[in-house]
Amino acid sequence: MNIALAAENDLTTLVTQRFEAKGHACMSVEEELPPEADCLVIVGEHPRADSLAAHAEEAGLPILRLGAEAAGESAAAAAWGLARADDYFIDAARSDARVKRLEDIRLKMVEQRNQELAAANELLERRAADLDAALRLLDGANRQLIDELNLASELQKSLLPKTYPSDAPLEFAHKFIPLDKIGGDFFDVVRLDERTLALVIADVSGHGVGPALVTAMFKSSFGLVSKSLRSPAELMTSLNVEMNNFLTTGHYVTAFAAFIDLESLEMRYCSAGHPNQLLVKADGGQVELATMGFLLGMIAGMDYEEKSVALEPGDTLVLFTDGVFESADRDGNLFGREGILRSVTKRLGSGPAELSNGLFSDLLAWTEGTEPTDDITMLLAQVIESL
Repeated sequence: MNIALAAENDLTTLVTQRFEAKGHACMSVEEELPPEADCLVIVGEHPRADSLAAHAEEAGLPILRLGAEAAGESAAAAAWGLARADDYFIDAARSDARVKRLEDIRLKMVEQRNQELAAANELLERRAADLDAALRLLDGANRQLIDELNLASELQKSLLPKTYPSDAPLEFAHKFIPLDKIGGDFFDVVRLDERTLALVIADVSGHGVGPALVTAMFKSSFGLVSKSLRSPAELMTSLNVEMNNFLTTGHYVTAFAAFIDLESLEMRYCSAGHPNQLLVKADGGQVELATMGFLLGMIAGMDYEEKSVALEPGDTLVLFTDGVFESADRDGNLFGREGILRSVTKRLGSGPAELSNGLFSDLLAWTEGTEPTDDITMLLAQVIESL
């Protein structure tokens, strides 16, 4: 057994001899216990006896105190007793000391871990509070954006005709369904003079706020130049100049315009890169309104082709943007002009309101299960008996 000995100076040698005679290793200590010690023996009045005993108790080591009066005999007896000590007791003492040290280490680690978790929780709480504040700001910004988009939607709708000329031999109906709150489609019906009625439909590239602003500029330009022009080709030429002057964002415009002589019912028309529009005759015949003309706002100095066709009572002019005929079913098949003609011709004899509602219903049935990809706009004008 390794004995840590704390004895008065004149007794150290005597006690050491007694322990070593019995086969024990004896280590004299003054300040600290050696780590290999199995027990502490204190002889007489050692100046560090109490602190050494406290250290031994903390380490779980057995402590033996001997009086100075009979140090030799006491040491011999103690040595004999220690020699007779059960090895299991010694091992248990050592194990208890190690367990206590390990337990102390574990408790310190648990305390440190708890402190780390507390710090982490505090950090998470601060971040959660920051995130909650950011979400509130974002929610407020989203609400403001939604309010502004709703306002922009109402403003854009105000650009469209609220009523149609009641003193012209035509009836009108329309559908306007932007992909987002606001869209890039536009149409208008304007009385140029007592004899001439102008129809225009346009589609600005892209979706959202930018194209919506362009439609507002297009309406302004259309209202300005149409007052002095009586030819759809001249109108497109002037609009192209206007669009090239202010379009610097990469947007462009496709458009179709028709001027109708309300007395002769001659319709002159012109297209600027817009899909070919349709004229469905009263007897079910169809005329595809196709002319040569480039997009507005892309290249200055373009020329535009103009054609004419005679209108008759019961004829229906079907104007639309590419969001109508490019709508697809689940298999990717386009609604196309065939779908438009199929919808209108099966309702021959119906008025423009019923035709537009039926066309929109057929379009929804065709695209059931698919998401829309573009604004949907259609304007129908039907010739009635001359007033």
